[in-house]
Amino acid sequence: MRPIWGKARALAVPLFAAAWLIFSPALSTAAAAGGGDADSMFDSPYLSLGVAAVSPENVRFMDGADSGNAALYGSGNTFDDGTFAEGPQSLLAAGVHLPSAFRLQLEYGAARELEYSGNTNYRNSGTSQPSQATLDLRQTLLVLFRDFAAREYAPGRSMRPFLGIGAGVSRFRLNGYTQWFPEPPNPQASLRRGPGGEIPFTALPPGGDRGFAAMLAAGVAIPIGETTKLDLSYRYTDAGEIHTNVGDINIVRYRDNGQRREIPVQINETRTDLRTHSLSLTLRFEW
Repeated sequence: MRPIWGKARALAVPLFAAAWLIFSPALSTAAAAGGGDADSMFDSPYLSLGVAAVSPENVRFMDGADSGNAALYGSGNTFDDGTFAEGPQSLLAAGVHLPSAFRLQLEYGAARELEYSGNTNYRNSGTSQPSQATLDLRQTLLVLFRDFAAREYAPGRSMRPFLGIGAGVSRFRLNGYTQWFPEPPNPQASLRRGPGGEIPFTALPPGGDRGFAAMLAAGVAIPIGETTKLDLSYRYTDAGEIHTNVGDINIVRYRDNGQRREIPVQINETRTDLRTHSLSLTLRFEW
């Protein structure tokens, strides 16, 4: 596991500042009203489950940390630009109510097989250099929510806005990362096709790791029963760094006689930062 505290320290100041601006007035009220009664600090536990539609921001894979091997790109001007497709995320959480309309929630989210589509820009390899991969993403976050006064949106019907801020651990698995070269400037040179039209490609090592994640949320809770609420929310998540591991790339090329060549070369990792936007719908069961 790579150290995660560097990213945590970088995000700590803005996270604490946001938390202070959002939550400090109510925390002061809670401290005054609570009177130090420990039994009153935790009440009304709940469970929550639901789904979210996750939309990652565009990413740029570049050379990562130097581990003493070859660099895949070798220059800040060479990279792989692309995006992960939108996908579903499952959500499961358990929480408790705190004084002054606070909630503390531990949650787990998982998104599987988010498809990456990109394009590299190696020199002398053509304009079209498509790349592809799949990403599995899991997150465990501790989230502090602040519920605000209920607002009526129809006669006899109300909703309660809330804000949230959270932090925790993000785990990822990057698989099937492949770069293709279908349209080289010189079709008879090193990027020629195979005898059956096979396209030369480079397969990168898989990646897997964990790191620090941070999340901001805003939404509304709609009562649908005495102990059940429907939570609708928007979330912005900094999921940290994702990368390929140090290992061998497999360079597949074809000789002028059609013979296939596979050339392993050990490289440093390649990396990018992942940030996501999501819309979630969850059911909250209280007792």
